[in-house]
Amino acid sequence: MPYASKPARPDVSPWHLLGVCILHWRDEVRHLTQRELAKAALVDQGELSRWERGLGRPHPDHIRGIDNALGAGGQLIALRALIAEIDEIRKSRKDTNPPSRNEDDVERRAFLQFLTVLGAGSGISASAVDALHSGLRQLTGHAADNSADDWEQIAWDYAQGVWTEPPGSRVTDLAGDIRDLDQALSRPRTSAEHATLLRVYAQLAAFLALDLAEVSSIRAGWRSWRAARAAADASGDRDLRVWVRSFEADQWFYLRRVGPALDTLLDEAVQLADGHPSRGLTQALRTRGLVLAERGQANLSRSAFQDLKDVYERLPSSVTGDHISAWGVSLGSIQYAEALSLTKLGDARAAMPMLDQALAAVPPEKAGGRANLGLIQAWGLIREHEVTEGLDHALDVTSALPITVARRRIAGELLASLPQQARSLPAARDFHALVTAERPA
Repeated sequence: MPYASKPARPDVSPWHLLGVCILHWRDEVRHLTQRELAKAALVDQGELSRWERGLGRPHPDHIRGIDNALGAGGQLIALRALIAEIDEIRKSRKDTNPPSRNEDDVERRAFLQFLTVLGAGSGISASAVDALHSGLRQLTGHAADNSADDWEQIAWDYAQGVWTEPPGSRVTDLAGDIRDLDQALSRPRTSAEHATLLRVYAQLAAFLALDLAEVSSIRAGWRSWRAARAAADASGDRDLRVWVRSFEADQWFYLRRVGPALDTLLDEAVQLADGHPSRGLTQALRTRGLVLAERGQANLSRSAFQDLKDVYERLPSSVTGDHISAWGVSLGSIQYAEALSLTKLGDARAAMPMLDQALAAVPPEKAGGRANLGLIQAWGLIREHEVTEGLDHALDVTSALPITVARRRIAGELLASLPQQARSLPAARDFHALVTAERPA
């Protein structure tokens, strides 16, 4: 696995933290090559490569040049100073002596700084709060570590917010929790506990991938999906392996990456499911129906949606009754996807009743899902030659919400369907400006 895809491992070396943060700023924030950054910061490219891999100890002047070149506002300088302090403490610590309270405090401060760098100003995360409390064992004799059951609850909490919390808002929380979970996996566990932690790791990595795409970090998201697949496979949980692949494929569809790699993910998901009804299988069939509609294969798309409905009928009520979390499958979500495919294929009239039914069933908390349904309605109105009404409706349902990957995709289809003479209308120009702002890299 390439170094860039690995989580920070301060247990291996405290300089690993600094390397991850330099790489994050260079690759994901500023989109620079190593050669470009080395030239701007007046450092050797080979040395820069070593520092990004946690090897070697960059001089403060070198980090100052890198921080200035990246516009990191002194964050890398501060992190380097804390890491140097940690390194000296670790070198002077004898193996037989437990770390002192002051030493632990230095390491926690470094980790908080690390989260701040990765979070790009998004505030203190829940995982940072855990780091603050990590000295609890010394004070009380009780561990502050999460048990396997605690980790499952953490994953469940994240699943509850996938569709209801602001897109891209959980990157820092997830990065911190994945770092802690990675360390938990390195400690001795029973085989059952190890499998549980791997399942949680796969879920958190998938949730992180979903959010990374919303904050212009698509390449980082791909790496997180890869980690999610690896963890799910290692856990041996078939349904989770299906779920990870199907959700990754769904995101690639909305990012317009409709090609052989997406087909492979869908094929793997369906083959792994082997007919067993699950949340993942419904997502795979749903995305397959959309992809086939994208390619104009109407009959195959309809067949995929019929297969989807057959699987839905066999799902347990605990899944079909969950309308909020990432583990539920509502009838409205199926109606949304089928209506989108029908509108794409030019049959907006057949899609309209499905959209009305889905909107009636979607809870108010899923404001983003309701907006997506409204956008498809607007697209359908334009398809039915109600251009002014369609544009007004599109502006109405999207103006108060962030433009997510999915909404940008649907909005792009809507704009492409406008008659040539309608594209100069004020509403068309306003909608175009709204949905093309802050496009992911």
